[in-house]
Amino acid sequence: MFGDISVEEFLRDYWQKKPLLIRNALPNFQSPITQDELAGLACETDTSRIVIEKGGKHPWEVRHGAFDDDDFTNLPATHWTLLVNDTDQFLPELKAVMEPFRFIPDWRIDDLMISFAVEGGSVGPHVDEYDVFLIQAQGQRRWQITTQPAHPDNFLPDLELRIMRDFQPEQEWVVNPGDMLYLPPNVPHYGVALNECMTYSVGFRSPSQADMLEKLVENLLEEPRLQQRFSDPERQLQGDPGALTQTDMDRLIDFLVDALPQDTHALQMWLGKYLTEPKSANNMPEADPISKAAFNKLLNRKKTFIKSPSCRSLYFLEENDTCLFINGQLFRIPAKQTTFAQMLCQQEPLKHSDYKIFMEDAECLEVMHGLTCNGMIHVKD
Repeated sequence: MFGDISVEEFLRDYWQKKPLLIRNALPNFQSPITQDELAGLACETDTSRIVIEKGGKHPWEVRHGAFDDDDFTNLPATHWTLLVNDTDQFLPELKAVMEPFRFIPDWRIDDLMISFAVEGGSVGPHVDEYDVFLIQAQGQRRWQITTQPAHPDNFLPDLELRIMRDFQPEQEWVVNPGDMLYLPPNVPHYGVALNECMTYSVGFRSPSQADMLEKLVENLLEEPRLQQRFSDPERQLQGDPGALTQTDMDRLIDFLVDALPQDTHALQMWLGKYLTEPKSANNMPEADPISKAAFNKLLNRKKTFIKSPSCRSLYFLEENDTCLFINGQLFRIPAKQTTFAQMLCQQEPLKHSDYKIFMEDAECLEVMHGLTCNGMIHVKD
């Protein structure tokens, strides 16, 4: 995928360090969906946008989905782009596009965004705060990048998009189908469609400390222990009522710090949940309860299972258990059955020859049945 560069060299020399253009990285790449099918998907999800540089209500107008057919018939002839995020959450064949990038751990991968642009279509010069691989799937696009810093005052005002006001390109390429451009975080870049083109963007998760703390606190608020209130039964007479004494300061700090998780294990459990939670409730698979008897019949028929496209999964080892997290739910498996967790996280589809040996273990069987009932895995049609 990286031409003469090995994956190890890419991670050492380019990942989060500097851009890299790879010509013909994915030879004979064929988009699993057409531009009309992408438009159809944009009519089904609110993760879609249309950016109109010229010909809209104002320069760089952003319209949000879900759309309908009329939204597409009234677009200008040029200078607009359709973008659909989280496409991998809807179609298994799009999930497969991300398979070559799993040399980066799954928990680090965010989504597959697909854009279709007519001539002149763009989202303007901008920066992303995450790594991205830009795969040209159809047509041609001109990419420009620069090393100039994206200062906060160097963005056009009063726009929904953060578009750089001053962008001085230092490198430029015209990419063709199968070409791929890697950009580390915070590299200013500007892509313009030279004709009708489709671009696949594989983006990576890069949560901020603020994001993680916000989610951690939200999770902690559900704990009954945090309902306790500050108390000071040993209070002594204080001469100056306006002063915050060092004693009270220490008590308040201890009271606040005590609200946070007090051990690594609690944080590990929270991370497993946080890193596998679906982006929205709309992406949760539909539950389809199935009796154990009916489930065993499926196993006896040697059925092949596939995971829901929206499933996020990871596992890690504890002393006696393997902690498997799927869509924010914890499933405990004996440590000796770690390979079962590996199979569930890594393989697609799940063939009978892959899972049959694990179904002899009662706990693995229970997990497989639970995942089926929750809609996280289902029988392949």
